[in-house]
Amino acid sequence: MAHGRQQFALIGYSEYLERRPLKFVDPIPASRICGACGTIPRVTYTLMCGHTFCDPCYDSCATSSECACPRDGDVCDRDDITRKEYKAEQLLRRKVHCWNEVNGCPVVLPASQIVEHLHRDCGHHVTRCPNCSAVVLSRDMCAHLKSRCTEHVLHTAPEGPQGCDVSENAQFVAFERKVEQRVDELDAKLAQLSLESISQSDKLTEVCHNINQLKEALTDRFGAASIQSLNRFDRTEAEMKALVAHEKTIEQRVGDLDAKLGQLSLRIESHSAKLIEFCDKKFNRLTEQFGTASDRNAAEIKSLFSEKCESLRTNVTSVLKSAPSDQKMHQWVLNGYAALKEKALKNGWSYSLSDKVYLRGYLISWGIRFNKEGNIVYVALLFELHEGREDDFLDWPFKKELKLTIIHPETRKELHLGGKPYTTAEANNKFYSRPIGGSNTRVYFSETKVDSSDIERDGYVKGDQLLLRFEVLD
Repeated sequence: MAHGRQQFALIGYSEYLERRPLKFVDPIPASRICGACGTIPRVTYTLMCGHTFCDPCYDSCATSSECACPRDGDVCDRDDITRKEYKAEQLLRRKVHCWNEVNGCPVVLPASQIVEHLHRDCGHHVTRCPNCSAVVLSRDMCAHLKSRCTEHVLHTAPEGPQGCDVSENAQFVAFERKVEQRVDELDAKLAQLSLESISQSDKLTEVCHNINQLKEALTDRFGAASIQSLNRFDRTEAEMKALVAHEKTIEQRVGDLDAKLGQLSLRIESHSAKLIEFCDKKFNRLTEQFGTASDRNAAEIKSLFSEKCESLRTNVTSVLKSAPSDQKMHQWVLNGYAALKEKALKNGWSYSLSDKVYLRGYLISWGIRFNKEGNIVYVALLFELHEGREDDFLDWPFKKELKLTIIHPETRKELHLGGKPYTTAEANNKFYSRPIGGSNTRVYFSETKVDSSDIERDGYVKGDQLLLRFEVLD
């Protein structure tokens, strides 16, 4: 009688095929298959009850004088057991499917030739795309990457060692790939909007600078020069209005993206629920097949899979929610420079902080501190960490390099301050640990301080203001 299963591992036929599963074209006689481990051994042992076993399984259930069948418990003498050794060539002539059949390879050939075919001729080896994680034939990977991950995608994944249903596994892989593609698309759009916003901010700063220059020119000149300045002022005003309108357009696009993020999050939750329901059905079927003896194991595995599915949903949702906060730069105009310096001369120190802003996922306030040392007032970076909505997904303690840039209002020349957090146990606990229920102690980067008189002499202070830019580097 032939066995209904078509895929078996071989024992003792070839070192290249040892215990590797082969999918045979024609049925295999049941007398050739081990009744315990389901392999096809070259040497078989047939008991009086009719069950056949391989050498390792036979040794595990036999004593020096008798053998108890692990299938039905019948005991027989070792003298009554039939040992048979088959010729390797007989089985290796049988036709098998290529190991890459699931990837589209149609080749059917003798088992003895499958290794040579796989190493030399088969063109259906697969790998996962480094960008989208889709399953793609290795020969098509370059074309897949050039198409921006839209072409040459296989809709089935290789069958796992536990014999997963290909179509069900493919559904899960396809769902995972779609989520990753959408996340990548949203990241790209948000990065583009961030660059546009920075560009518009630079243009607005330039416009403000031009207006200040025009005001000075109008004060010094009259007549024809004044008329030219007024015309230039009108053009600048029109440009500024256009920039404001464009800024509103960007805000609207960001709002649209936020709405799409919400819709995608709802879809993820829906698909996750379906995935959990699918796992429930599969494990209920396993329980029915294997009986109550495996109820506890099935329940434990079911619980584990449910937790993994829920973890996948939570992690993907978290990625989507945290995507907009990947900004690494914040620009700010400090007002009241003279009053802050005067306060430092009187009290020994003073400071000014920006509003709270998310940079690299961290909720941060930043600014400058004026510190009196002798008769000199120095300026340095001031930094403070606050408890934020994304703290669960960030690295702690905070270790990223910080850079404060003072920008010249006319020449755009830059003066850089800041540095890397100094890592000591006290500093990590006091300044850079994860904030719980509020904010950490502010930290003053005195190593890169600059004399305030030098800032004033070089023209960085204009209109009692400082133009500042703060960055959180990798």
